[in-house]
Amino acid sequence: MNGRVAACACAVALGLAAGRASAEIKIDGRLDEPEWDRAQVFTDFRVTQPYTLGSPRHPTEVRLLGTPEGILVGFHCVQPASTPRLKEQTPRDTDNNGDRVNIYIDLDADAKVAYNVTIALAGSLQDATITNENLYSTDWDGDYLYAVRDLENEWFVELLLPWTLASMKNPGAPKRTVGIVFDRVIAETAERSALEGKSFTRPRYLSEFPKVEIDQYQSSLFHVFPYATAASDLLADESDLKFGADILWKPSGSFQLTAALNPDFGQVEADELVVNFNAIEVLFSDKRPFFAENQALFDVRLAGNDRLIYTRRVGGPRDDDPTLAAEIDGAVKLNGTVGGLDFGLLSAVESDYGDDIGRAFAAPRLRWSEGAWTVGYLGAFTDRPFFDRTAQVHATDIIWRPDARLSVQGQLLTSQIEQADLDSSGDGALLQASFTPSPDWQHQALLMHLGGDLDFNDLGFQERASLNRAFYSASRRYREFAESDRRAGVQWRAELELNHNDSGDRLPPILGFFREAQQRSGAVLTSKLELAGDGVDDLISRGNGNVNVDPRLVVLEQTYQSARIGKWRGYGRASLLQEGDDDYAIGAESKVEYFARADLSAALRVIMLWSRDWLIWMEGDLLASFHRTQATLAGDLNWFPAPNQELRLKLQWLGIDAHDATPFRIAPSGDLVESADVVPDFQVNNFGLQIRYRWTFAPQSDFYVVYGRGGLEFEDDPAGRGLGHMFSSAFDLRDSDQLIVKVRYRF
Repeated sequence: MNGRVAACACAVALGLAAGRASAEIKIDGRLDEPEWDRAQVFTDFRVTQPYTLGSPRHPTEVRLLGTPEGILVGFHCVQPASTPRLKEQTPRDTDNNGDRVNIYIDLDADAKVAYNVTIALAGSLQDATITNENLYSTDWDGDYLYAVRDLENEWFVELLLPWTLASMKNPGAPKRTVGIVFDRVIAETAERSALEGKSFTRPRYLSEFPKVEIDQYQSSLFHVFPYATAASDLLADESDLKFGADILWKPSGSFQLTAALNPDFGQVEADELVVNFNAIEVLFSDKRPFFAENQALFDVRLAGNDRLIYTRRVGGPRDDDPTLAAEIDGAVKLNGTVGGLDFGLLSAVESDYGDDIGRAFAAPRLRWSEGAWTVGYLGAFTDRPFFDRTAQVHATDIIWRPDARLSVQGQLLTSQIEQADLDSSGDGALLQASFTPSPDWQHQALLMHLGGDLDFNDLGFQERASLNRAFYSASRRYREFAESDRRAGVQWRAELELNHNDSGDRLPPILGFFREAQQRSGAVLTSKLELAGDGVDDLISRGNGNVNVDPRLVVLEQTYQSARIGKWRGYGRASLLQEGDDDYAIGAESKVEYFARADLSAALRVIMLWSRDWLIWMEGDLLASFHRTQATLAGDLNWFPAPNQELRLKLQWLGIDAHDATPFRIAPSGDLVESADVVPDFQVNNFGLQIRYRWTFAPQSDFYVVYGRGGLEFEDDPAGRGLGHMFSSAFDLRDSDQLIVKVRYRF
């Protein structure tokens, strides 16, 4: 019992919950003040993971209340001592697999955007925005007061969402209708239960939120976030000191202005190591505070990873020297609502723009909704004087939800590029629909056209142009199993994708079958089979001709995620695939997590790939098929020495040994013809290490000390040295070696 009280005290401190929500309610996890008696109470929780819609193992009660300070939420989770509780303390926005609760709230009840806050029993916090029914982004960080209290047979979570959380319609009305869902996860068996059985795995999620009316109060805020960063380049023996500030002004609930002056976008978060040999760029997330704050309005996506605003473009590689990151002089973002209209503007200017080196960006956004219809416009404007290039993108998006079973979305977009003799204009269109005739069946369909000259990459992320796609998916859930059956729920899904480019060439069609089975123990098994038909690969040669490809095995894969067993949890994956036309590759992955204490955990992940036919582009119309051995090693250590403090060590290594190349040239017919070219063996050695200390000493105020080191080495004709030698020498790689100290405080 004493241990539980101590853990509760730690969790309360982690939530920075020292204030009062009102004169009557204190955020302490008790829910025992008389004011709670007038709260709305929700108890209709049904199991959604696995998706059985049955009664949960233990009951959950949630109370909801509007107060002058914000929206109060109180969870009462019954959990007898006979059901083990898993406390996993994790860094903010890191997936937490312990016991936890979630609130999902759509402040305007119009299914445009919802805000998700996850609070773990250990006190850890994760938050996200949800757009387009069920697309998550954890780049957003909100400001809350919360507390956790853990008792012998029950535990409580108390949370205050301030009225200034985001811009919203009609902030002056005495009442507000919100869409809201609560859910809870019992970690021992990974059972998730949600209010009225609403699940984010369904095609329609936001539009199915139950509507609730609460008291509303007006609120405003003005914050200045000055920062100071001291960076020491240990490799060049140079130091740099930088100052700047972010400004956040919310005069009312319907308007917000954010500005960044000489912003510091120094990297205190480590990206994953990637060595990319593909023709398609790798997408990275963006945790920079300015771009994470209220970005959901600008989050307009197409199929796959394509999106019209990709904020990593701002302050990305410089146009005059792509090996360096651009500095940013200033940035402004505003969000607001008037009646049924949402409006926003995102603008940023990089350093040296006046000297024709940096870039300037602007993105206006409008969105209107009425009844079953939502219509929006997004513009993206980029000026790149170094290339004498300007880019404009205009997009219109439409959503129609005629009833609870059907949702239809459409997009029309155009681009116009002006650059010396390279002027171009392109267009694109997308139509997708989801139909859910019953809780067990789901259907999704998509038609998409991206013109050959469509280009929204200056401010967006575009995997490719010249694509015409038809896609259909059907899934079936099975929920009824005998008590003696190990399975708790099974879902099957089949997908068919047909692709052509704008020249009429058929790209390989893809047929996929997927199965996910959740066990009663909490373990999850997934199976995947994807097959590709014959066609042409029009990207691999980087514009030097299409390559004919034969039918191939895209992947045959089996994964297993164990439930937590004592202090351990494991994951395994085995796969068979083809990376060329003639031979196969075998992949394997293993991850082991160890939870020494609630405040100390470690994880080790190993990924191996052995390929006998790795087909990649070399230059011009020259391709080569290599035998490849690739290894990835990732280690994480997380320690929380005191409330609101964390120490994280992250180590990554990636090694590629490519040898015994068979060279090919592209024949006029598109077939690959073996050639007499000499293609040397090569190795890639990539290493990264980050040690980060973070102390959140006040709300939205942090002190960082970050040490980072890493390097990348390409070596031709490596004289037969294998992965073992590469790993041992990786610690000598030192392309970067720096120490950063940063403080950011909210006034």
